[in-house]
Amino acid sequence: MRPILILFFIFSLLSSYAQKGTIRGSVIEDATGESLIGVTIVFKGTTIGAMTDLDGKFSIDVEPGTHDLQISYVSFQTVIIEGVVVEANKVTVLNDVRLSESTIELQDVVVTAEAIRTTEEALNTLKKKSPSMMDGISASKMQLVGDATAVEAAKRVTGVSIEGGKYIYVRGLGDRYTKTTLNGVDIPGLDPDRNSLQMDIFPTNLIDNMIVSKNFTAELPADFTGGLMNIETKDFPDEKIISFSVSTEYNPQMHLTSDYLSYEGGSKDWLGFDDGSRALPAGADQPSIPTPISGASKEDVFDFVSSYNPQLAAVNQTSLVDYSASFTLGDQITLGKKNNSTESGGGKNNKLGYIFSLSYKNEYRFYDEVFYGEYQRYIDPEVYEMRYATKQSGQLGERNVLIGGLGGLAFKTRFSKFKLMAMHLQNGESRAGKFSIDNDGAAVGQSGYIAASDNLEYNQRSLTNVLLNGTHVLGGSGWEIDWRLSPTLSTSEDPDIRKTAFTQTPTDTSFIAGAGGNPARIWRTLNEVNAIGKLDITKKYTFKAADAKVKFGLQQTYKEREYEILFFDIQFFGGQNWPVPDPALVLNEENLYPNKPNSIYYQSGKNNDPNPNEYQSNITNTAYYISNEMDLFSNFKTILGLRAENYIQRHTGRDQSYASGDFANGRNLDDDIVLKSLDFFPSINLIYSLTKEQNLRASFTKTIARPSFKELSFAQIIDPITNRIFNGSLFKYSDWNGKTSQNNTN
Repeated sequence: MRPILILFFIFSLLSSYAQKGTIRGSVIEDATGESLIGVTIVFKGTTIGAMTDLDGKFSIDVEPGTHDLQISYVSFQTVIIEGVVVEANKVTVLNDVRLSESTIELQDVVVTAEAIRTTEEALNTLKKKSPSMMDGISASKMQLVGDATAVEAAKRVTGVSIEGGKYIYVRGLGDRYTKTTLNGVDIPGLDPDRNSLQMDIFPTNLIDNMIVSKNFTAELPADFTGGLMNIETKDFPDEKIISFSVSTEYNPQMHLTSDYLSYEGGSKDWLGFDDGSRALPAGADQPSIPTPISGASKEDVFDFVSSYNPQLAAVNQTSLVDYSASFTLGDQITLGKKNNSTESGGGKNNKLGYIFSLSYKNEYRFYDEVFYGEYQRYIDPEVYEMRYATKQSGQLGERNVLIGGLGGLAFKTRFSKFKLMAMHLQNGESRAGKFSIDNDGAAVGQSGYIAASDNLEYNQRSLTNVLLNGTHVLGGSGWEIDWRLSPTLSTSEDPDIRKTAFTQTPTDTSFIAGAGGNPARIWRTLNEVNAIGKLDITKKYTFKAADAKVKFGLQQTYKEREYEILFFDIQFFGGQNWPVPDPALVLNEENLYPNKPNSIYYQSGKNNDPNPNEYQSNITNTAYYISNEMDLFSNFKTILGLRAENYIQRHTGRDQSYASGDFANGRNLDDDIVLKSLDFFPSINLIYSLTKEQNLRASFTKTIARPSFKELSFAQIIDPITNRIFNGSLFKYSDWNGKTSQNNTN
């Protein structure tokens, strides 16, 4: 009988607790929009309540019903919130209760709960009081307008434009001049040569706010010139989040069309990565591969060529509609014994927050009138019209798969907060195209030909990022310390890019090396590691009876990249004969060496040892800054700052001459410095308050746009679709008068 009574007693306690509801909210200073620590929140006429933590947040468990809250803070006007409705097992959220300073004794301000359920007004206050020109969008605004992803929400920010449905540009400037950070830390995108992160992978219910800084202040990284967008994810959701969404999109020009171009890939393409069907054949990465010229046996050459995937032709399929799905889960938990008495320090309960999100997108794109053109000036300087060198037109099909996973844990005491967040992105893009190529032989450097080309590509990219962050407020001393550690691993692979271009002559159709070129295959591999450590220290003080603060800190950034390109060209041991010039038939057994007349074998003449299209580079950037914000005169705020960055970029690689054995004239770098600079970036921001709602701003700042890894390299990177080659700027080249120049961005 006793065990039954004990169980009944425990069940009664749990039931009574379960019937309670929760009030959560935040308190901010009306004049600045900043959170207030140590504000007392009690039920009117009692000492039961809580105190705000370092984020200005509070949480109180209470019996269901309608309650009145009294919010008070030293030297601030007391606010009474009437009619707060609490339901059992539910959370009532009071976002951003605003307290105004009071220098004289005033009556309490009474408001109703419905009047304070928004954070947009707080964001507008931050915009007015911010030391830099900024804009943004809050979580409440995203929820109000119903935006599903960050990229949709970013469209509503003034001065922001979207490129490719996923990348954000500020002030209309390109990616080179725009930077994206996540939780205040640099994070590379899935494209390692972009400053911008793909924004369509973030559901809005994970985001606390998105802030765009349109000019520079000393605590920001200096390598942007157009604008910087920071995405701040939630760590302690005010309410429990459980959401699942599925969507689809149909475009009659893109979807359910039988003209869509594709090719047979791997069984895991739908997951964003190749299953090995596009893998480099065994032995192909060696300096010498089996060829008739190298003396290999007929069997070895035949077997080696047969080990390559024989598919070279783009084929017509029916494209599906776009579809996507996402799942999000999040909440906060109070740890330890709950205490709602302000007399014994109510609100000191530790809290644990968690948030998790998984998203999947599958998109199809089909372009039936693709055109690429390359144009030149005429040699005659008096002719100002452009002439074409190469024109390509045709059809192109693309399938893009993106999987994103994000998870975070946060632990908070009254004056400290720790956050651990991990994110993984996986992206796979398959492309297939058919093009007609018209090359003008009268143009400079062109041979003149007509060709028909089939292009097959696949790119798989992944990014894994971890953030460990701690924030500490040192009691009432005015000191705040924030530190962040964030390593990132990113990879990008182009396994088996295939281009097959038949050159058409008046007499026949075949492969001509000096025209459309022999069928070629490329494997590209990139691995990059980023590691960032960041420390920010803020001290608040009083200057001329007004709030002021000084900020200083340091940031250490290390990046390392390994890159390799392997080329393989089809060669013919003898003549050619193509009664049916179809790329799908090229690698049939009857065309492989030693079978006549085509006798196909592969050559890797560009893959020297060492490989000229292989490099290792690293960057070390050490930054220090100091900034001071104060009201120099009444209504006149000054923010003066200075940032110093010691930037060193090293490169290991060599040019074609050195790789071919010309050690006397060739260039070879072994972890050599290709860019070294100590730069100082001053920032002066002046704000004059014309009225309470109007500011007049003036600023002077200096920032920089530095070269990327590939720009300071020897690599030659071909775009198989446009047939254009990117040359790294470490190359030497001859100019129009025959002199040798160094193309170096140093």
